[in-house]
Amino acid sequence: MVSSSESKSNKDFSATTRALAGLCHSCGICPYAASKRDSGFDKLMRWHRTWCPAWRAHSRVYGEKPLPLHQEKPKQSEVIRG
Repeated sequence: MVSSSESKSNKDFSATTRALAGLCHSCGICPYAASKRDSGFDKLMRWHRTWCPAWRAHSRVYGEKPLPLHQEKPKQSEVIRG
């Protein structure tokens, strides 16, 4: 018997969709951009994800791609000067 998730990945997605999803899965550009919080590159990549066919395929096959969480910058008063 084949599990439902295995049959879905084998039957519901075309070879093109799986190839694009694999490309996005191994790509490090979006995580790199997300690690550079509020930079122009991060903003460009956030816009790019709204229409990127590889990102869309990855979301369908694997779910949302985990990206680094934005960490808040320390406030000037919290910075320790040494």
